[in-house]
Order: sequence, then structure tokens, then C-alpha cells
Amino acid sequence: MRRTRRAAHRHAGPSLVPGTWDLVLGPSQVHGPSQVLGPSWSSVLRYVSFCRPNVGIPRASDPRMGVYRFEDLRVWQAAKLQCDRVGALIVRDAFQRDRALSAQMNAAALSVMFNISEGFCDVSTRETMQFLRYAFASNGEVKAASYAADGRKHLTGSETSELLEANESIARMLRRWQSGSRPACRRVNERR
Repeated sequence: MRRTRRAAHRHAGPSLVPGTWDLVLGPSQVHGPSQVLGPSWSSVLRYVSFCRPNVGIPRASDPRMGVYRFEDLRVWQAAKLQCDRVGALIVRDAFQRDRALSAQMNAAALSVMFNISEGFCDVSTRETMQFLRYAFASNGEVKAASYAADGRKHLTGSETSELLEANESIARMLRRWQSGSRPACRRVNERR
């Protein structure tokens, strides 16, 4: 019986991440710890989760989940690219002369990235939702700053459209994550 389970586990490929996380991660296959560490570690992981059930991030304790780091989230990766683009823009002379816009745009881009990571790392669904709202609002600030920079002729038309397209993509991913987390948030609040 033991060989059969191991053989079946070895031949079963990694599955797609189910549920709302596939919206954030996209259709890529993400390996869980048993696929990365091997089948012999699955008993160790079960023992650790039995002995210390409240340690770590609850979203990562589900065996179907493959996201253990915020860096694996596509929404965080997109926010990082947006932040990198903004960082490259604000060193230009036009942005250097417009310090208020430069500082606000930089702070908002950083805030999107930071709040996504804090939302993922937090153990409370209620606090996760709050950080996602902060990220969404900061993403709106980046969008408004992009329009302001375009209006002041600090950006070319193609740069503006690239920033806005990336910004809209981040907003859609954040909304999908929020809509997928709301029912769980209600269940947590009902228990209190």
C-alpha cells in the first residue's frame, strides 16, 4: 500500500492553483512544498502543521495552495514593475523640477507594492482586506499622478498609455482578489 501511494504521488503532476488565487496568480502551475521537497517530506509537513496549527500564514496551510511568498503573486509582480517604471521616470529632469508630483507618484507606487505584501502576510482576513483596499486606493493615486504627469508634458503618449494599462491590470487583479476574499471575511466576522 505504501509503494502505491508513493508511486501515485510521484506520477501525479502538480495541479493548477484552484479558487480565487488562480485569478491572482493566473494559469501558471505553482508547486507546493510536497512537489518541491519530495513525497518523503509530506509526513513531516503534516506533523508540523498538526503540532503548530496557528503558525504561519493560513492561506499557505491549505495543501492545494502553492503560494507561500508574496513575491509569487502576479499582482505583486505587476505592482513592482509599476514601481520600477515610476522610479525610472522620477529621476528625469522634468520630474525633478516637479517635486510634489514626483514625491506623490513615488509614494503611491511604493504603497501599492507594500500593501499587497502586507495583505498577503497578514493572518487576519479582515486586515488582509484592509491592506487590499489601501493598495487599490494607492493604485488610483498612481493613475491620477500619471494623468497629471501627462498633462504637464512629463511623459510621452506611449509612456502614459503603458502606465495606465499596467495600472488597470493591477486594479483588476486587486478587485478579483478582494471579491474572492469577501465571503471568507464575512464568515470570520460572524464567528466573533
